[in-house]
Amino acid sequence: MNEFDDQPLVRPESGSAPDAAPPRRDARLFIAIAVGALVLGGVGAWWWAGRNPAPALNATPAVSATEGVIAPASEARPLPPLGQMDTFLRALVGALSSNPTLARWLATDDLIRQMASAIDRISRGQSPARNLAVLRPQDVMVIRGERSQMRIDPQSYRRYDSLTSALMSLNPKGVAEAYRTIEPRLEEAYRALGTSENTVDEALMVALNVLLATPEVRDPIRVVPGKGATYAFADPQIEALPPIQKQLIRMGPANAAAIHERLREIADAIAATPKRAN
Repeated sequence: MNEFDDQPLVRPESGSAPDAAPPRRDARLFIAIAVGALVLGGVGAWWWAGRNPAPALNATPAVSATEGVIAPASEARPLPPLGQMDTFLRALVGALSSNPTLARWLATDDLIRQMASAIDRISRGQSPARNLAVLRPQDVMVIRGERSQMRIDPQSYRRYDSLTSALMSLNPKGVAEAYRTIEPRLEEAYRALGTSENTVDEALMVALNVLLATPEVRDPIRVVPGKGATYAFADPQIEALPPIQKQLIRMGPANAAAIHERLREIADAIAATPKRAN
């Protein structure tokens, strides 16, 4: 696709590009919460627990989460039915992290289905942004430079600092424990999508691997005119990447590096945490 995901940057109708071109608002995230959720969105596991926030470069500090490990579902109250998981998840995540970005997401509905959808989309290289509009950046992306040297303004990366802070506030072991706790209901929600024969556990590992396979791209991140009034990455190898990997690159080198490191830790923690008995 010869544009920036499904929210292309608008460029002038004629003439050379100005030093700061006014694009549309960027509705893409992250994850996943990354999920993704989560990017945050992306990968859904990003939102499931939090302890001891690590510092994120150029990121708004997140409020520290509480200490301890999430009690397995078998040691706590039974999981509610799929359609009644919102209250359970708000209590689970709200008790562990008061990060404002997570709080905004927790105020929405059908949280478990949002997680399942984010995992599914990221595992297929897509972005979960359309389902996580509450997490989208409020500022616009800015392109600077002359027509032959257009680049993303590094200040634009700060639009994603809150998402990076949300992920960095999550302790990998806590994420893994919370994921195993809600896995039975998450499996139900994932199966209901009907898009894959994989289990949600398999899909989550694929989603994490997709994100971790994103190449490191340093500044300046150059762009060129794309189709219509859009921009595309100047490097054809970057432009050919899956949408979710291009989104991670658009978050900027510092955010991308911090997210990579935390996702590696989360992937290892989930792999090391056994499934709960149903």
